[in-house]
Amino acid sequence: MIKRVISALLGIPLLLVMAFEAYLQSFGFYFDHYTLPMEKYGVRTPLRSEDVAFLAAFWLIAVALFYISYRLLRFAFRREVRGPGSSGGREPAAARTSQ
Repeated sequence: MIKRVISALLGIPLLLVMAFEAYLQSFGFYFDHYTLPMEKYGVRTPLRSEDVAFLAAFWLIAVALFYISYRLLRFAFRREVRGPGSSGGREPAAARTSQ
């Protein structure tokens, strides 16, 4: 039970923070590079290779963290299957082979 609570306490904030950061990143990228290019020292600069590398790394890490939060929440909120006995419906290996 404690593992589920801990995974829920880690998964929910991680999911919310990553969703918020992904929103901010996509919103900022759209306005900085597509509608109004970045202005430095009075000159509008086009998209650089460093910007593309940063975005690729950011989205790879963001997708990985989304997947981690999904797995944590899936573990925290999954239903326990209770079958005959306390083994969750699985028979011990010795019981299957002794027939």
